[in-house]
Amino acid sequence: PFDVPNGWRWVYLGTILNKLTDGTHKTPKYANTGVKFVSVKDMSGGILYLDNTKYITLEEHNELYSRCNPERGDILLSKVGTTGVPAIVDTDETFSLFVSVALLKMDAECVYNKYLYYVIYSPLVQKQAAENTRGVGNKNWVLDAIGNTVIPLPPLAEQKRIVAKIEELLPYCDQLVK
Repeated sequence: PFDVPNGWRWVYLGTILNKLTDGTHKTPKYANTGVKFVSVKDMSGGILYLDNTKYITLEEHNELYSRCNPERGDILLSKVGTTGVPAIVDTDETFSLFVSVALLKMDAECVYNKYLYYVIYSPLVQKQAAENTRGVGNKNWVLDAIGNTVIPLPPLAEQKRIVAKIEELLPYCDQLVK
C-alpha cells in the first residue's frame, strides 16, 4: 500500500500468528454459573468486559477450549456485527468464545501484542475490514479475510518504540477531544 522503512516488511496477518481461530459456531447450553462465555457484546472500545457474560458448564468449556483457548496477552477481534474491534486479553480468568469473536495468538518474540492492537485500529486495517466484511443483516469478517489482511511489520524493538510513542501522545488526543 505504501513504502515502509528499511527493516520493515509487509505481511499478511495470518502469516505472523501462531493461531487464528474463532469461538464455537453452535450456541451452547447456558448455565446459571460456571465458566464465562464471551461474545462480541462483551467487547467495547477495545476493552474486554467479563462482568455481564453468560455462563457455560465446565464440561462444555473444556470441549470448546481445546480448539479456541484465549489466554492473557492474546488479542480478541470482533468479526460479527461491528467488525475489526480488537481487545487484548488482560486477565488470567478462564473463559470461552462464541463465533462472533476471533482469537489471535502471536509469538511475543516477533510481534508485540499492543503494536498489533493499534495496527488493527489503523485506517489501513479498518478499511480492509470494511471491504472484506460480508453479509447484509449479520455482517461477518471471516477468518480467511482476517488472515489475508495486509499490515506493516517493523522489527520488535521498533514496534515497542511505536507503542510507547502512541501511548505518550494518546492523553493529549483525549484532551483535544474534550
